[in-house]
Amino acid sequence: MKTSISSSLALSALVFIMQLSCTNHDCRKTTEGHTFNGPYSGSNLDRISFPIGGIGAGMICLDGTGSVSHLSVKHNPVMYSEPVCFAAISVKGYENGAKVLEARVPEWKYYARPLTGTGSPGKLYGLPRFDSGTFQARFPFGIINLKDKDIPLSVELTGWSPFIPGDEDNSSLPAGAFEYRFRNNSDKTAEAVFSWNSRNIMVDWADRSGQQGVGSLCRKIALIREQ
Repeated sequence: MKTSISSSLALSALVFIMQLSCTNHDCRKTTEGHTFNGPYSGSNLDRISFPIGGIGAGMICLDGTGSVSHLSVKHNPVMYSEPVCFAAISVKGYENGAKVLEARVPEWKYYARPLTGTGSPGKLYGLPRFDSGTFQARFPFGIINLKDKDIPLSVELTGWSPFIPGDEDNSSLPAGAFEYRFRNNSDKTAEAVFSWNSRNIMVDWADRSGQQGVGSLCRKIALIREQ
């Protein structure tokens, strides 16, 4: 009984200290304009990697910009891997209507990666991307919104894993999902092609540098603005 009372008092004191700290300092604000528990944007996206995959079943990370990284499968954690895979949209009738469904590549990747001095072979940094994006963490969901001045579509990408409190079996499935939603912001019907492009991410390409094939799954879509 004494132990229980002591633990309760300690917890209450901790909560009080946290509340007092937030009263003395505006803890809802952080650097570069980010609001606590709100969406990340700008340079705050640069170091985000949201893990996707069942508990103890390997993972792949959804980065704050929408790219994919940290592919760790076959009982082999690889914290700095960037598999060659990406989603893209091509909107008919727009000069710059073909874009990778990601925000701009963080600048540190151009300089802090191996072989950047020789053009970053095997990377996709040179492909056109959306002008801006935001990332919001709502575990087990990571939500990205993308916008670009060149095309009339806004994009929402949601990455998630099966996570059911109290159900460790289904929460440990080696599975994850990416969901893409498109919104037409113009007053005209937009005709577009959505594609998911990837080479075999289960192969160790460091040992097969001569094979560079990339497969693609495409779907033609028509988007009509909601009235």
